[in-house]
Parts: sequence; structure tokens; C-alpha cells
Amino acid sequence: MPEDFFDVSATADRLAAEALVVELGGYEGPLDLLLTLGRAQKVDLRRLSILRLAEQYLAFVEAAKRLRIELAADYLVMAAWLAYLKSRLLLPPDPTEEGPSGEELAAHLAFQLERLEAMRAVAARLM
Repeated sequence: MPEDFFDVSATADRLAAEALVVELGGYEGPLDLLLTLGRAQKVDLRRLSILRLAEQYLAFVEAAKRLRIELAADYLVMAAWLAYLKSRLLLPPDPTEEGPSGEELAAHLAFQLERLEAMRAVAARLM
């Protein structure tokens, strides 16, 4: 058993080390926080480079092959949602679009974020 197995700060450090931290045109921090800020319209998504986001995600996946694939998949979902939200900002609305409403999309995104938080809480308890 590792020496720091029951050390809460060491566990928090390990979880923080697993977080995808991105640096995109005026924002530097965890991807999940960027998604939360983007949903709340507290960050200008038009200023973010989706290409840089994709490059940083791919670098994270390459460096994190030891991590659980579920974590990488959750970050991929978050990055995809950011790209989708940005595209909705940049493109004119389609009056014939029969897809989910903005409220339905926001509810689904909130569910995904709650799911991620629940997984992190379980991981923290297991470590």
C-alpha cells in the first residue's frame, strides 16, 4: 500500500494531476470549469480556438494512457460540447431545425457534469 494512501491532500493532488488543464485565448484552467463558464456565458467562446482545444486534448490522451479511459472519454464529451456551443454562436439559427431545444441541451450537459462529479467523488473515496 502506498505511503500516502490515506493522505487526503495526496489524493487531491493525484486527482488534480488527472484533470485536463487547457490554455485557450484568454482562459487557462480545467476543461470542466471552462465548460461550466461557457454554459453560464461567463466566457466568450468566440475567442477560443477549437483547434488548440483539440490539440491539447490529444496531447492529454497521449500523455495519460495510464489513466482510466472513462476520464478521457468524459473530457472528450466536454470538448465536443464546447465546440458545439461555439458553432451555435457562430452560425445563424436554422428555422427548420428540429433538434433538441437549448434548454434540453443545457439539461443534458448539466447531467453529464453531474455524472463527472459523481465519478470524481467515487474515485476520491476509493483512493
